[in-house]
Amino acid sequence: MPAKDLKPTTKKGVTCICFNGDLTMAALCPNSNDILIYETNGSQHTTKWGKTPKYTLSEHTETVVGLDWFCGKDAKGEDVNLLVSCSHDRNAYVWKHEKQIVKHRAGKEYVEDSDRWVPDLVILRINRGATAVKWSPHGRKFAVSSASKVVPICYYNAERKWWACTIIKKHKSTVLDVAWCPNSKFVVTGSTDYKCRIISAYMEGLDDPNDHGFGDIFPNAHKFGEVLAQFDQAKAWVQSVAWSPSQYRVAFTGHGSTIHFVQLLAGEKPIVTSIKASGLPYTSVEFVSSKCVIAAGYDQNPHLYSASDAQGGDPTWSFEANVDKEVKKEKKGLGSFSGARAMFEAKSNRGQSGGNKSNKKNTIHQNAILGIVPRGAGFLTYGIDGLVAYWDLKNQGFNAQSLMAEED
Repeated sequence: MPAKDLKPTTKKGVTCICFNGDLTMAALCPNSNDILIYETNGSQHTTKWGKTPKYTLSEHTETVVGLDWFCGKDAKGEDVNLLVSCSHDRNAYVWKHEKQIVKHRAGKEYVEDSDRWVPDLVILRINRGATAVKWSPHGRKFAVSSASKVVPICYYNAERKWWACTIIKKHKSTVLDVAWCPNSKFVVTGSTDYKCRIISAYMEGLDDPNDHGFGDIFPNAHKFGEVLAQFDQAKAWVQSVAWSPSQYRVAFTGHGSTIHFVQLLAGEKPIVTSIKASGLPYTSVEFVSSKCVIAAGYDQNPHLYSASDAQGGDPTWSFEANVDKEVKKEKKGLGSFSGARAMFEAKSNRGQSGGNKSNKKNTIHQNAILGIVPRGAGFLTYGIDGLVAYWDLKNQGFNAQSLMAEED
């Protein structure tokens, strides 16, 4: 990845980021209560984005920890452009971009041009901070994980003109992450009670009543709030979860530096493959394709895992390689006097044992990676150092065509 295409987007870090449907805008939180929306000019690289945010949304009062953008069609076939956010302030908002505003003066109605984002109220019914938010693939509802041990599934109440919710109450501790099945009926959650769970989020009237091939896998698929499967292989906090595009695979990571892959089978127990990572724990995991998974976290380097096939019922998962090749930079040697002086300054100012030593790693990210956003045959990472980096699998030396293949 060229260093010229990277620069810190913020000085305080990036806690979450998402993109609109055509990738012309990016919304991110600079580790504060603000949401910044940038024009990307169609580029994945932040150096080509607008120098300043086009919009700043400041409705939240605490750090924003979750953002997701849905662009598509609603049940009536009308275009929808909705941004959802959640925060440690226990609130969530659904933002709509307003291009025109209707005003009334002297009994007459006027239409004026507008260019602003307006928040809709969301009734979450939680008494602790939210931790993540995700739109369902069809965009008619969204899920919010929280420290209240619950996962509100939110939907729009047209009569009251706000977003109401139905609560999933199957967790014994904080829910750290949530992800949707592609059919919009199930969620997978990760919790600090050491469990990963697949739970029904089916809502009559919002979701398709067809079983989509899950009738033999989950007999109670259409019973809202039912725990359909539970996995305790992490033996630690379940930090992140993801669902594959093929629908029948799930991945989750544990705070004990483990990653786990689940294969869902009809009429049989799911197959779980567990791999112990060689480094520090992962904070995020995402499927780039059904046979390619990216995990990243405190090691500051995205790791790529691959399956032996994309559609098989018993795949073999393995660690492929670090995505960041950690190219070492050559350093010029220091003279005897200057070297001694640098050593003395390092000892007195920073407590280091030598002036030539540095705690910097040879990675693009210089602090923990907090999230991953799949994009085509690649993905973006963001983290505490404020960088938003795009990784192209082919440019990083991987066989992108094979990894992205959804058919064997």
